[in-house]
Amino acid sequence: MGRIIMSNEEERVDINIQQDMDASQRSWLGAKLEHERGIVSAWFEGGDHHHLILHYDVNHCSHITLLDTIKRLGFHGEIVGS
Repeated sequence: MGRIIMSNEEERVDINIQQDMDASQRSWLGAKLEHERGIVSAWFEGGDHHHLILHYDVNHCSHITLLDTIKRLGFHGEIVGS
């Protein structure tokens, strides 16, 4: 699935990943998420291997669908601040 870029429809969400992850796992998850429809970018904040930042198109994703996608990829996440 391709990336959708609509800058005026983008939102940022911070997600806390529950599992400990090494650099390879973080890289793999970020790359997989960036290939999901509606996810514009995904990366981990600095040295914090639990703090995932996603920019996504609100016309294609919601917080629920983002968390479901992370779960489908084998991880458990929670929205930061919710």
